[in-house]
Amino acid sequence: MSLIDTRSLVDRVYEYLLEEIITGAIQYGDTIKIKSVAEKLKVSTMPVREALKRLAFEQIIEIRPRSTCQVKVPTQQTVADTYELRELLELHALQKSIPHLDATRLGGLREIVASMKRLSEEKDPSVRERKAIGLDRRFHEELCRLAQSEVLDHYYRQLILHVNMTLIHKRTYAKLEKRYFQNHAELLRCLEQNPKGAVDILKRHFAETKKALFEA
Repeated sequence: MSLIDTRSLVDRVYEYLLEEIITGAIQYGDTIKIKSVAEKLKVSTMPVREALKRLAFEQIIEIRPRSTCQVKVPTQQTVADTYELRELLELHALQKSIPHLDATRLGGLREIVASMKRLSEEKDPSVRERKAIGLDRRFHEELCRLAQSEVLDHYYRQLILHVNMTLIHKRTYAKLEKRYFQNHAELLRCLEQNPKGAVDILKRHFAETKKALFEA
């Protein structure tokens, strides 16, 4: 028996739009048309307007005349600040989880890393990159979930709403693709064999990505 969804209609539209932006289905700079969203979700325009007001309050979108809104394009400073905070949150989540970590809690990461390894078999570069973005997002979300903190998960989600994996990969994937699988597999292997050493590996992972993300 499925659980009853007790969220309000506005909440459901809001969560839908969040997911679309986080996954890159709606990209930074895209225009969101209220009527189009309402028709797609088969709701009236009112909950869509209210959901968009929330996103405007959170500085994710700009509301414009004629029932359209535009997703804000993050500035270089926003990208830098957000990525720095994301690093702090992930490191905190990892450090918090280590004392209570056991092999049974790493199943999600194992499945994701196995999928990353299989990506080498994908011949289409655009498909390979699109799948890599999704797997990378899932890996780091799962890493945060190891801390078993709803508060941490909430704030992590807000961060990747402002600067999602799609934007990061557009700027870094070509430079880091060769180590994409190895970096994540190394972190998982360390979590299995020497959890305390995983913190240094994650720091190195962020340092490599930041160099690719911000170098001229």
